[in-house]
Amino acid sequence: MELHAVPKTVKDIFASDKKYIVPRFQREYSWTVDELTELWKDILININYKEDIFSASEYFIGSLVLIGGHTSSQYEIIDGQQRLTSITILLSALVETYFELGEERYAKGCYTYVEGTDSNYTEFFRLENERSSDYIKRAIQHRDKKTLVPSTPEEKTLLFAYEFFRKKLKEKNLIKEINEYLGIALDINKDTHILYLNAIREQVLQLKTIYITVSDKDEAYNIFETLNAKGLDLSIVDLIKNQIFKVLKDQHPTDYAKNQWKKMLLNLNERQYQTDLNTFFRHFWISKYEHITESKIYKSFTKHIAREEKDVMKNFLDQLVEESLHYKLFASPQVEDWRQQEEKSILESLMALGLFRVVSPRPLLLALFNKRKEGNLSLTFYIKSLRAIEHFHFTFSTICSSSASGLEIKYSSFARRLRQARNKQESHVIVNELISYLSQKKPTLDKFINSFEKKLRYSEEYTKEKKVIQYFFKKLERYYRESNELDVLNISIEHILPQASGQSIAFTIGNLLPLSQELNSECGDKPLIEKVPIYEKSSFRTVQQFLKKNKGGTTWSDDDIINRTRDLAVLAYNDIFTI
Repeated sequence: MELHAVPKTVKDIFASDKKYIVPRFQREYSWTVDELTELWKDILININYKEDIFSASEYFIGSLVLIGGHTSSQYEIIDGQQRLTSITILLSALVETYFELGEERYAKGCYTYVEGTDSNYTEFFRLENERSSDYIKRAIQHRDKKTLVPSTPEEKTLLFAYEFFRKKLKEKNLIKEINEYLGIALDINKDTHILYLNAIREQVLQLKTIYITVSDKDEAYNIFETLNAKGLDLSIVDLIKNQIFKVLKDQHPTDYAKNQWKKMLLNLNERQYQTDLNTFFRHFWISKYEHITESKIYKSFTKHIAREEKDVMKNFLDQLVEESLHYKLFASPQVEDWRQQEEKSILESLMALGLFRVVSPRPLLLALFNKRKEGNLSLTFYIKSLRAIEHFHFTFSTICSSSASGLEIKYSSFARRLRQARNKQESHVIVNELISYLSQKKPTLDKFINSFEKKLRYSEEYTKEKKVIQYFFKKLERYYRESNELDVLNISIEHILPQASGQSIAFTIGNLLPLSQELNSECGDKPLIEKVPIYEKSSFRTVQQFLKKNKGGTTWSDDDIINRTRDLAVLAYNDIFTI
C-alpha cells in the first residue's frame, strides 16, 4: 500500500484544484454546539494581535486521511470529514457576511475556497458529499443560496452549524468576543468588523493538518477499521456500514446499499421521537443474534454474518430496513399504525411504554411483531404479551423505580427464542413463560403501596408525574366501566383538598380525582361540601365511586387521604395492573 503523509494548511487544501468527496460509507454530519464551539475557540485563541496588526498561527487540528493517487484530481475522505465540512460551512458563512457588508472583493476571495474551477474553467465545489442530498450545496455552499427547509436530521445539523457561525460573525458578537479573547478594546463599527472578519479568515486558512493519502481504494475500508482500533471517533455501526458498503459496492444502475441505508435512517428519524441508529442496531442485534455489550457487537457481527458474500450482506441490509420500519412503531407509536378496533389496546400499551420511558423491552417487541407478521403468533397472545409488559413496567419501573439489571438479558433471551419458534403453539408457550417470569419479578404489594404514595403526586408547581397520573386514572376508569368501549378523554386533575391549603398531603394520589376541565374550574378552592354537587355532574365512574364511598361526608381529612391512597394502591396492584 502506497501512503504519503505531508503537513498542509486549510489554505493549501482548498486553494488547489482538488475535489474532496465524503464517500458513501461515511457517517452523517453530526457536529453539535460543543464541537462547533471548540473549533471556534481554537480559531480565536490562535489569532495574534501586535502593534495594531493581526496575524494567524499555525494550529494542528488533526490528520486528514484520503484515498487517491499523488496526482489525483479528487480524493475520498476517510477521516476528517466532520472537520472539513465544518470549516467549509464557516467559510460559507464568512462569504455571506462579507456580501451583506458590501465587501464584494473579500467575499469573492473567500468564496474561492468554497467553489473552485478546473482547467476547463468548469465550476465545482471543493467539498462534496456522495451520500447526502444537495442541501449543503444549495442552502450553504452556493453563492446564490436558497432558503430550504431541512428534511432530514443531517440537514438540520448542517443548518444549525451554518446559523451558529453566522451568529458568531455578526458585528457586535464578533467584536465583543475577539476583544475579550485578545484583551483589546477596538470600537464596534464596520471597519473593526471587517478587520476582525479578515483575522478569522486568515486563521481558518492557517489551520494545519497531516495530509495522508493512500492510492488503493480497496484499502479504504481497512484503514477505516484501523482508525477505529486506534480510538478515533467512529461508532460500531460505522464499521458495520463499512463492511456492508464494501461488499455491496455496485453503484450502477442504482446504489442499492446507499438507498437501503437511507431508507433505514428515514424510518428511524421521520417521526416525533427519533431513534439513535446505534440504539436501534443494538436492540435489533440482541433480539436476533446474541446478547452482548455495544463494544462487542462488531466482533459478534463478524462471527454471525458472512462478510464477503454479497447475497448474505444484501439480505442482512434488507433485514435492517424492515426491522427499522417495525422499530418506529414502538419508539414513536401513532394512531394510524393500529387502525383496527381490536388493535387499539396494542397502541395503548405501546404508548404507555413510551410514557414510562422504558426501552429494555424493545428487542422483545421486535421479535413479537416479527412472529405476529409471520402468522406464528395469534392476536390474542400478542395483545396479552404487550399488556403484561405494560403492567409490569408500570409497577416495576414507573412506580417502584426498581433496578432493571438483568431484564434486558431476559428480554433478549425470550426474543431470540421467539424468533426460532416454528408455529403458533411454540410461540404461545414462550409468551406464557414470559408472562410467568414477569409475574414472579413483580414488586411485592408492600413495596408497591409505599412507592405508590411517594411517586404519584401532582400540583401546579410539581407536574413531573401529571401524565402518569392521567394514565392511571384512565386505567382506573376502564376498570370501573368493565369495558374498553369508550375512550377516556379530557382528563384534568382535581384536588379534593385544595392545593391552596399548602399541605403536602394535598398533592398525593389519594387526594386527586379525574374531572373535565370545566368541572374542575367550577370546583376551584371550595370545601368538599360545596364540591359534592359539582362532582355529581361528572360522568366519570371514578368520581361516582368516590361519592358512593364517601356518601354523606362533609369533611375531608388527612386520614381520609391516606386511606384512599392505600385503597387505590391495593386496587391497582391486585385488580388493574395484573400480569
